[in-house]
Amino acid sequence: MAKTNKNGNSLTPAGTTIIHGRKVSFATYRAQDGDTVYSVWLSLRDKTTVGALKAANELQTNALTPGKIIKIPLVL
Repeated sequence: MAKTNKNGNSLTPAGTTIIHGRKVSFATYRAQDGDTVYSVWLSLRDKTTVGALKAANELQTNALTPGKIIKIPLVL
């Protein structure tokens, strides 16, 4: 089932990943110029958490490289 973010964009599950021992579905997102983990989370906070975003993408910081495709774990 597709989930929709607050901007009306559909988040279609693209696969599954393991976060803290739990198998979860994830959608994908291509980072835009100026995006951070926090800014992505702000638009998707009803679907995921900052911690899940960082864990699914093995990120140590909040920085995202424009054009990088990241996993959006659908944990909520």
